[in-house]
Amino acid sequence: MYKKLVFYLEACESGSMFEGLLPTDMNIYATTASNAKESSWGTYCPPDDKVNGIELKSCLGDLYSVNWMENADKVGKTETLADQFTIVKAATDKSHVMQYGSLSFTSDPIGDYMGDVSNNGTTVSTPRKPSVNVDSRDIPLHLAYYNYIRADKSDFVGRQTLAAALVAEIQHRQTTDILFHKLAQEVATEEKFFAAANVKGECLCCDEVHQAVADKCGGYSDYSLQYSRVVVNLCEVSNAATIIEKLEALC
Repeated sequence: MYKKLVFYLEACESGSMFEGLLPTDMNIYATTASNAKESSWGTYCPPDDKVNGIELKSCLGDLYSVNWMENADKVGKTETLADQFTIVKAATDKSHVMQYGSLSFTSDPIGDYMGDVSNNGTTVSTPRKPSVNVDSRDIPLHLAYYNYIRADKSDFVGRQTLAAALVAEIQHRQTTDILFHKLAQEVATEEKFFAAANVKGECLCCDEVHQAVADKCGGYSDYSLQYSRVVVNLCEVSNAATIIEKLEALC
């Protein structure tokens, strides 16, 4: 279905989709917003979320994605994939931009993998201005905070609703931290809570525990998903049945 494939992936721990998994002989070149063990970052976040004077109450982009797309707008189609990677990696200073797969054709111009933009009204982007960047895991908290402090102080009920949403987000984070910290302590040691996971491909124990998180604990949220690495760490030293037993008691 393809001769050569170029893939850009923006996500937390996005490197885990390819690290140790993508062969180098499939003519697939992939670049990611982060390595396998860290968060990606949002950008143009409040208070830099205004468009035509309107606060959109959101991060308007992802740091890595905005950087490579703005680069493509600026340089046109002649820059090589290798040069673009170097530039975007340097510009994305909050996470480690990675590349995987076949690097044999990164001397190709990016235009070989772009659609025809000659008639779609695309214009060259203006130089990027400094903006507020936020860890992707913290964006819901960041938005809840700005929604509250921007609230109309004459709207008592509305402001209290936004305050409750901010408190609920903080409580969710605290509850999640405590859950996985206790799980690590009861199954193994506190070290397994803080340690980065070693990505080794398929993990049946992990699959069973992740399903138990969904069934017994309400599933993962954007924030709690970071602790899937704790499950990986625990499965290295224990078994699914033991971990699930402890998990059910804590939930």
